[in-house]
Amino acid sequence: MAFSIEELEAELQALLQEDVAGLPFLSFQSLTDLQRRSCLEPRDTVLIGIRVGTISADDLYYRVRPAVIALTVLLDAGGGRTGPELVRRIREDAGGKPRPWAQAVVAADSWSGSLHSLLRQRQEPADPAGRRLMPAVLSGLDDHLWRGSNILLALAPPETLARIAADAAPSPATGRIIGDPEAVRCARALLRIAGHAPLSRPFVDHALRPEASARVRLQLTANPLAPDATLRSLLAFADHEPGIAAAVCMNECASAALRLVAYRRLRVPQVRQRVRAALAPEVAVALDIEEIAAATAQEAHVVYALIRDLEPDLSPEARLFLYAHLARISGPEAVWNLELARTGSLEAMRPAVRASMESGALTPLLEAAVAAPYRGLRDQGRERGRRAAARGVAELALSLAGRR
Repeated sequence: MAFSIEELEAELQALLQEDVAGLPFLSFQSLTDLQRRSCLEPRDTVLIGIRVGTISADDLYYRVRPAVIALTVLLDAGGGRTGPELVRRIREDAGGKPRPWAQAVVAADSWSGSLHSLLRQRQEPADPAGRRLMPAVLSGLDDHLWRGSNILLALAPPETLARIAADAAPSPATGRIIGDPEAVRCARALLRIAGHAPLSRPFVDHALRPEASARVRLQLTANPLAPDATLRSLLAFADHEPGIAAAVCMNECASAALRLVAYRRLRVPQVRQRVRAALAPEVAVALDIEEIAAATAQEAHVVYALIRDLEPDLSPEARLFLYAHLARISGPEAVWNLELARTGSLEAMRPAVRASMESGALTPLLEAAVAAPYRGLRDQGRERGRRAAARGVAELALSLAGRR
């Protein structure tokens, strides 16, 4: 790639050194808000009560129902001291033995009572035994990847997971778990934890052990929040568990470089064909972006047209990257026109583009591209890895074109 993030960052540093005022970098913060607008109305009410001081840690622990709502409050950064106090209550009440923790983790997402009753495994008078969360309650969690079991497991002693895994193990006599309801519940809990968040380090380590369930590994591989390092470790099982490579390829949140590595591990022609179809648009866009990045000032009009045509398929990072390159070779005015045509109004334009318009400079565009760098199909490792990934892109492109 002729134009890289590294070059852009070096040029930006030079510009800032020339500016005696020392323009500050635009702060970049990755979005961690779990789209709370679509979550449970009771949870929204609880969060408001915590922030205005009408709901205490005692209320969360003893009164808020179901328990999963109280647990998910721990993911909110606006609760002040309420979260740490609730964690202290949970750990004190559950104690240090793995059995109570294991029972609570398995039951957390379907428990209708309070956190206190969950940890004591005693249904409260207002919550008849055997009652489960209503579909309307569960639907409030469908738009999120967090689950109460994952949160509680992250707080639990290290032995808790081993206890759940042991209870979920197949019977030595039959090799099956179907005849044991407790084993079935534990096995389902492990699968649910593998597919949701937060993912704790002990759980990932458990999934990477050979004795762990292959279904748990497959579910973890399909988890969009599983980091690339975890997915790369899971690929070690691909030879004996072919579904792993296919799941990595189809995980849209995995880096494209890693998905290409997984693609080479596929052996079933039908699966390879499906994965090629899934990767084809992404590879095509990445190759177009690399072509644009190699363009010079004499080709600025072509760059403008290509960015405009690619617009629907560009990620925010890719768009900022291309905006920065276009501004470098032709001036920021071309970027202003593109962004205005894309959004339709000045108010909807990206902050970096508006800042560039106000100052008449390209520096805000470079700052934004550096703050949220576009990595494309390159690996995040060493240059050798990035070059290997680029070769993989070329190989896959030839394959997609039928010239392999």
